[in-house]
Amino acid sequence: MSKALYYEDAWMRAFDARVSDAKQDQDGVWLCLDRTAFYPEGGGQPGDSGRLLSGDREWLVADTRRDPEGCIWHLLSAQDGATPPDIGTQVHGEVDWARRFDHMQQHTGEHIIAASLFEVTGGFTHGLHIGHEVSTIDVTLPNGATKLDAQALERIEALANARIAADGPVVCSVPDSKELAGLPLRKDPTVTEQVRICAIGDYEMVACAGTHLSHTSQVGLVKLLKSEPARGKMRLYFLCGERAMKHYALVYKAITQVAEMLSARVEEAPQLLREQLDKAAQARRELAVLRRQNTLRKAPGLLAEAQALSDNRRLVIAELEEHDLPAMEALANVITQQERVIVLLCAPKDGRRNLLFARSADLDTNMSDFIKSTGAKGGGRPDFARGACEESLPWEAARVMAPHL
Repeated sequence: MSKALYYEDAWMRAFDARVSDAKQDQDGVWLCLDRTAFYPEGGGQPGDSGRLLSGDREWLVADTRRDPEGCIWHLLSAQDGATPPDIGTQVHGEVDWARRFDHMQQHTGEHIIAASLFEVTGGFTHGLHIGHEVSTIDVTLPNGATKLDAQALERIEALANARIAADGPVVCSVPDSKELAGLPLRKDPTVTEQVRICAIGDYEMVACAGTHLSHTSQVGLVKLLKSEPARGKMRLYFLCGERAMKHYALVYKAITQVAEMLSARVEEAPQLLREQLDKAAQARRELAVLRRQNTLRKAPGLLAEAQALSDNRRLVIAELEEHDLPAMEALANVITQQERVIVLLCAPKDGRRNLLFARSADLDTNMSDFIKSTGAKGGGRPDFARGACEESLPWEAARVMAPHL
């Protein structure tokens, strides 16, 4: 069993310990220490990383986990030629403090968010996941709702940040069973013995085994990113502390650049950008109409240049431009309104050749079979077939075979 120094002092960055056990699995070599300040993975908070030292030897710790017997295991990073320390070796441990402090900001911030969310919506928070970039909680909302609107998120975020600014104390303790029974917990504990309670100000009290800051102001800032449905609940994405500040800097830089491009103030940029996008969309629609008209105007010329086949049939073969592709089917329909016409069209896009083979209703040539016979991928109806190919051989084959249909 390992002594959890992080419960005695969550700010402890270094400690001395003894290797009490060792094991190896598919992940690598794990060491159990008799005492440690490394927090083991649990409650949605990742395990700590850092390093162990003994004399002039060093081992990097990649992860930390706790087993049911209370032994806290430290996973050593693979290092060429590094021999793990023997059982009984005295080691000096150093926690990767930047990573730990980030986790403490996310974890403490989550408590404040969950309490604020409960006050605003009555939503019940089920769990926390601290990701590498973004953290999430899953929430059961009243009436089966699985998403919050922007106004609700703004109210929760404002309340959480006001509570952070109030700089209330964060107090963790292990009360006896009688005291525990009288506490106004936000939700029931998942364990029955040595229940560790985290209390923040006068608004949050819940069982939690994670590491926390000592005052709410140390969280710095929380930012709610979005909510979405997840397995019948609502999943809320958020950032706390330095993550939120980096996000603000990134977003501010982006919106400032957009405002400069639009020659507008930052607060005017969204509306001006929307107007520009609407104008661009209208221009694209108008251009599409003009291109369609231009493509359809090619029909008389293509018919005039058609090859004469047996039985008074005519063969139209044309390589179109990429901008003709959206109207290629319409062009084929116009041409095949004429009697006894076979039309083979090809238009390029993204390095592929898009094929369309069609015929007049008064002919019986199976265009679906024909397009497959060229080696192109595709098919369709007897009178109309589409396909595509990465190289020119199917199209060239169609040009050669078509006069003999």
